[in-house]
Formats: sequence, structure tokens, C-alpha cells
Amino acid sequence: MSSRRALSVLGLPAPVVTKLLDSDFIYDDDVRGLKPVELSLASGLTLKESAEVVRMSTVSSAEQPVSVLQIIEDECDVSHIVTFCKSLDDLLGGGIPLCAITEISGTPGIGKTQLCLQACVSVQLPSSVGGVGGEAVFIDTEGSFTVGRLKDMATSAVHHVQTIGSDCADLSGFTVESILKGIHYFRCHSYIEVLAVIRHIPLLLQSHPKIQLIVIDSIAFHFRHDFPDMMARTGLLCRLTQELIQQATKFNIAVIVTNQMTTRIESAGSSQLVAALGETWGHCPTLRLTLHWSGRTRVATLTKAPHRNNSSVSYQVTVAGIRDLSNLSHEKATSIPEEIPEAKKRKLTSD
Repeated sequence: MSSRRALSVLGLPAPVVTKLLDSDFIYDDDVRGLKPVELSLASGLTLKESAEVVRMSTVSSAEQPVSVLQIIEDECDVSHIVTFCKSLDDLLGGGIPLCAITEISGTPGIGKTQLCLQACVSVQLPSSVGGVGGEAVFIDTEGSFTVGRLKDMATSAVHHVQTIGSDCADLSGFTVESILKGIHYFRCHSYIEVLAVIRHIPLLLQSHPKIQLIVIDSIAFHFRHDFPDMMARTGLLCRLTQELIQQATKFNIAVIVTNQMTTRIESAGSSQLVAALGETWGHCPTLRLTLHWSGRTRVATLTKAPHRNNSSVSYQVTVAGIRDLSNLSHEKATSIPEEIPEAKKRKLTSD
């Protein structure tokens, strides 16, 4: 892969470089992939200046081409966090991918937080049973985190691993207690606190190098209600995404962000439920997964993913966690509704 180059050595005017550095854009891969309008909103540069920065960063990367074989090999090397729902894992290409941002959107009660909790458990599966043996960071903006549900999922995961684990594999360290200890929880009451936690991740990794999952539940909560200036919100979200994807790729981490739904009025007067935060934000996640109801069945639809076809699968939320709809084995298959905190209800009813 091509090496990173500082933006300051690309021959850009000094005032442009200063604005970029002030906005935390330091290397060429910090801006690569951004559209000029997105960079302009995030940095305060004019559209013309932003277009030149994007062009120069592209030229710097084009100087050292990557073979297609290397691209394919890199894609094959990406690890995934299983969801314990085979149909959903197959839809995502093996599970929640590391080195990427996965957005999960849907209406309240559909199972967004349940899927996040499942991922926090699944990321800790030992390598001897096909897991990545990592830890998780859970950034809770809505108060949706439920320890009781986490314990249920952890208990089921431990039982499952003990059942499938080989006799020669040492699985004694994979316990409910170890799973709970491996989840680092932050409760954030403002977007400023969310930004502070994300910027603290590299330091946290020094003391907890096994972290391989960051969950933000939800990305929309504070950014949707605390920003009357939409341009400022878009710019900040672009910068936030850049920080997350840099951490994801540098430290081999999966990032999951949940998003709320909003009603979009069409030109003909009809309405449609869409993910919140606008169209510009929609380009930020690597994958976009929408959870919705089809009658009384929960359905997950992949709407954006590199090298994956958009498709839909059914799933269920059981006492044990996220499972296939047809999986009615020894695990208790009672459907668990996702709890909606009172603060979240007040926000929703005030929209």
C-alpha cells in the first residue's frame, strides 16, 4: 500500500495548509475520498481550494499504484465479528467487518442496541473458535445500554463456545465475567463528550490493546438535536468520520454507529422513512444496514457495502441474543423487545 504523506509537503499554499491542520487534516489519506464540498464544510476552505487539496492528495497516492491482486488479498485478510445470526453474517460478508464503519439504522424497538450488545460479546470470542479475541468500547448517548441483556447474551455465548470448542483448546478464560470486563462503557450527555471519548481512544488502546470494536449508540442523538446550524453539523460529522476511519484502519478496529430514522417529504407530497443526518452523512459509513419490520418479522436490509449486493434477510432477537429466524434449537427463542429509555422517548415525541 502507498505510504502516507503530510499535506504540508504537497506544495499547497501556506494558508490552506494552516486551515487543514487547524481542522485536524494532517495527511493525504485524511482527505482522500472526501468530496470538495465535504472538505470545504469540514475545514472552512473555499470549494476551489478544497478541490485542489483533493486533487493533490489523489496525485500523491497515484504516484505509488497498488496491484489489483494486493487489493483482493487485503480484502480477503479482513476479519469479521460474527453476529450469531448466520443469514445476517452472510449478508455482511462474514459479519461486522474490521477496518470499516458500519451504520445500523431503524425505528425504535427494532433491535439496533441489541445488535450492538451482541457485537460487544461476539468480538470477544476466542481465536480457537474463529473469533478475534478482542474487547469493545461502548459509547452510550441515549441511555440504551442494559447490563441485564448483556449478561444474557454473554451467558449464551459462553455456553455455545463450551459446546463447540475442541478438547485441546483452552477456553477457561472465556467467561461471563471476562466478557463484562472486556467492555469499556462511556455515557455521553453531549456531542462534545462523544468527540472527547473518540479522541481518547488511541490513549485507551495503550492500556487496552485488545480493543477491536467501537460502538456509538447512537450517532444521531446529540448531533440531531443540538445543532441548529446544519452546515456546522455536517462539517463536524465529516471530521468525526475521518477520525473514526483512521482509528479503524490503523488499529484494526470495527466501528458500529446506530442512527435514528426521520420522515422525508417527497416532491409529490408523499413521505418516506429514511436514516437521519442527511445525504452527506450517508456517504460516510462504509456499510449501511437498515433494520425494519415486515409484518411481525424483523428484517435487515443492506443498502450500501463495497463488493456486496444489496439484499435483505430476516432475523430475531431472542433471550440469547441475535439469531436466525429459523433457529429454534435449545436456545430460548422468546422475542425480546428493545427497551426505549424515557429520555429517548421524550426526544422522539418532541420531533
